[in-house]
Amino acid sequence: MKAVILAAGEGTRMRPITFHTPKPLIKILGKPILQYNFDILKGHVDEIIMVVGHLKEKIIEYFGDRYEGIKLTYVTQRQLRGTADAVSEVNNLIPDRFILLMGDSIYDKVDLEECLKYELSILALEVPDPEKFGIFRLEGDRIVDIVEKPKEYISNLANAALYVLDRDIFDEIARLEISPRGEMELTSALTALAHRRPVKCVQSKGYWIPIGYPTDIQKAEEELHGRGL
Repeated sequence: MKAVILAAGEGTRMRPITFHTPKPLIKILGKPILQYNFDILKGHVDEIIMVVGHLKEKIIEYFGDRYEGIKLTYVTQRQLRGTADAVSEVNNLIPDRFILLMGDSIYDKVDLEECLKYELSILALEVPDPEKFGIFRLEGDRIVDIVEKPKEYISNLANAALYVLDRDIFDEIARLEISPRGEMELTSALTALAHRRPVKCVQSKGYWIPIGYPTDIQKAEEELHGRGL
């Protein structure tokens, strides 16, 4: 099985740190964010494909072509046109089912393993402020819609951006139109996929730590330290 990690963004909200360090290489408790992702993928994948862009040479130089027996492959996102565009860059490298993660988030292995129990799945985390996240609308435990930063309450289950998908997602991406903000939105492709096939909403039993702002670094370290990691 293969995993794909999106690691191409410029990390504008993390400046000035990201002027010289790509966000996925920012260290949390002395370890780059990407390495946390590699560690939970051990035993589940034989190749990790990273979609890189901003300061990609630093990521390639840091990790090289293997990590503890796992092959590392790098694909450059030619234009930064959103997450769906980034995923489309690996179309010719994915033969079947795969794992998709974000290079600026830290996940719990227990949640990854729960997601892998289902053919198609997305991780969700209960949040106190759903208006700040992409939020799932469900029928039972099936995802029927993903609403970005809803102004009215839908649920408190936020999209934690850990996905188990297969090649059907590339068909949905190919049908996308550019969004009003000038990007190809992965959530739109995921919603279209969920209208055609069952996509399981897996509620987190562990943790999801997105790192978007400099202040999130200390918060992440405190949370991981509190969990004994």
